[in-house]
Amino acid sequence: MQTSSLTEQVTKSILDKIQHHELTVDIIFTEQQICDELGISRTPVREALIKLTSDHIIKKIPRKGYSIIELEDKAKINLYTIIATLDALAATLSINNMTEEDYLKMEETCDKLDIAIKYTNYNDYYSLQDEFHLIYIEKCDNLKLIDMLKNLSSGPVHRSYISDDTERLFKALNESNEEHREIVNLFRHKKSQELEQFLKNVHWDTKYPDMI
Repeated sequence: MQTSSLTEQVTKSILDKIQHHELTVDIIFTEQQICDELGISRTPVREALIKLTSDHIIKKIPRKGYSIIELEDKAKINLYTIIATLDALAATLSINNMTEEDYLKMEETCDKLDIAIKYTNYNDYYSLQDEFHLIYIEKCDNLKLIDMLKNLSSGPVHRSYISDDTERLFKALNESNEEHREIVNLFRHKKSQELEQFLKNVHWDTKYPDMI
């Protein structure tokens, strides 16, 4: 495998850990730890760490390793606003390209999300949530928009709620998945304007800002 591909693999692995709350601001990790964990040589790991440092996602701690840089709440909400706008645009562009098979895939994903919530498989939840949105994003017939949304989905900002308060988290994720079902309903009935507004003003609205 080419070094560039390995570097992308390392970058994605670190970003996934940030999104899934496996890496937090109080955790210091080293280049060697990542090499050992992924079974990858030092060169692509070092390149990934340099990139993430230059992107201000992680910072280097002299003689210790690296830690993530915590975004301010305002920065997180700003990114959510961008995601909401682009996601809503992708939905409206894709609405006439969607098929019954797509709707069934979305509904099946909602069912899987319910199971993930029930059994507190939150990593599965976050992956399935991305799968749900990608079903229609990939039907928008705009490669640049698709690429932008995929880059945002692999960024350092959690695209769903994360909390150690399992009762509140359970409630928030259940509400979010009910919104997924409403998104399917709006797609089925070709309600383009309602779908756009629902995604921007309801689904991506930050109802629990302390959990993003």
